[in-house]
Amino acid sequence: MSWTVPAGWTEQENESKSFTWRSPGGGDAASLIVSISPMPDSFPSDSANDAAYEQAKDRAKNGEVDEVKWVEIDGIKGVQFREASQEHPDAPRRLQWLSYRKYLGQLQGINVMLASQSKDFERHKNAMYGILYSMKITH
Repeated sequence: MSWTVPAGWTEQENESKSFTWRSPGGGDAASLIVSISPMPDSFPSDSANDAAYEQAKDRAKNGEVDEVKWVEIDGIKGVQFREASQEHPDAPRRLQWLSYRKYLGQLQGINVMLASQSKDFERHKNAMYGILYSMKITH
């Protein structure tokens, strides 16, 4: 998996099942956090994707999420959702994309999260969406 990140972003972690990048700055920085979860072949990935979508829609009804949609990235359909602005300005606000892929014969769950403090989200929003949509997924 790969992404295009803006100039100044730095890699914080790069392991086989997790990956983290961070924008310049201190507490006002944004981050890209990716987690890969190996799943058994019998795992119902289509049903799980549908359930994630329904869960995000339920969170939208509660006002926790202000965007929910199916988004295909590099040929893989996934659930994208964005948390609503938080009451506390320093609380995290997240943009996430969840899906599944078959990689080297193994089914894997993919969780891509871009986040910043709620008060800084609008400033980082375009960069975060750009990173998400630049994703290339080997499958």
